[in-house]
Amino acid sequence: MDNVAGAKADWENQRKDRSSPARGGGPSRSDGGGAQAEPRSPPPPRKGKLTFKDQRDYDLLPTRVEELSAQIARDEAALHDPALYTRDPAKFAALSDAIAKARTEKDAAEERWLELAELVEG
Repeated sequence: MDNVAGAKADWENQRKDRSSPARGGGPSRSDGGGAQAEPRSPPPPRKGKLTFKDQRDYDLLPTRVEELSAQIARDEAALHDPALYTRDPAKFAALSDAIAKARTEKDAAEERWLELAELVEG
């Protein structure tokens, strides 16, 4: 426990050193005036106008989601073979992993497309 307390004290001292004006850090909190930098908030999302990358994603993601859905259906159909696990357990495992990855990618693609659609609709 003593090491943790000592490590925290060292960290606090280093943090104070970084923020002191003599070391070239940012303005200290005790300078009493002047312009202090406010914490930056993320810029508000632009409505209706997409960046080039966003527009490309918005256009291509529906096709990608369809491709992933077809891949999932094809792999699930292959898994329906009752003898597959006993005949080729490695292929069974590979198909199971491919389905899991495709579902994850499909969910992410759908989520991204929905975010972009909200931006477009404003």
